[in-house]
Amino acid sequence: MNIIVEGSKDKDGTPYAVGTPNATEDVYNHVKPGRKRANFFRYFRFNLPRLTKVILVLVVAAIGGCALGVAVSGHPPFPHGEIALWIVALLAAVYVVLAVFTRIAIWDYGSMIAAGACIVYLGGILGNAPFVWNGASLYLAATWNLMLFTSLAYFVLNWAVNFGILVVWPDTQGFTD
Repeated sequence: MNIIVEGSKDKDGTPYAVGTPNATEDVYNHVKPGRKRANFFRYFRFNLPRLTKVILVLVVAAIGGCALGVAVSGHPPFPHGEIALWIVALLAAVYVVLAVFTRIAIWDYGSMIAAGACIVYLGGILGNAPFVWNGASLYLAATWNLMLFTSLAYFVLNWAVNFGILVVWPDTQGFTD
């Protein structure tokens, strides 16, 4: 293993790294001119690609399951809201099947499913959302709210993948889990 152990600065002001080249080189690509360090989140990288893939697929499956649960409940969030919920559930099912059975990196497309679920949720807020005070059961209200929270969780996870904090299989970057 080639360990870099230097302490001074280069002629252009870039400090030498301490560690392996693979762990430090890409961080220095993100140092903005006039700054000495990269963005705070650039120093975090979790190389568990298969686990991250499973988590992303489970979050989208939860979005689809919640949308399906609300769609078949008989308490539409707004007029003809079942159609929108069925579309979200169908897209989530297609996403899960593609993610499980292919090597296609479709992680950004999950954001469209999460955005669709958030739009349906906002439509329900303006309409007759299945909350307890609107006559829905506690379980249906929890399912309805879980659809929003899992969508927001997917946005955060997808941001972390695109920012380089998380690595998703099939991109292993030389690591396995």
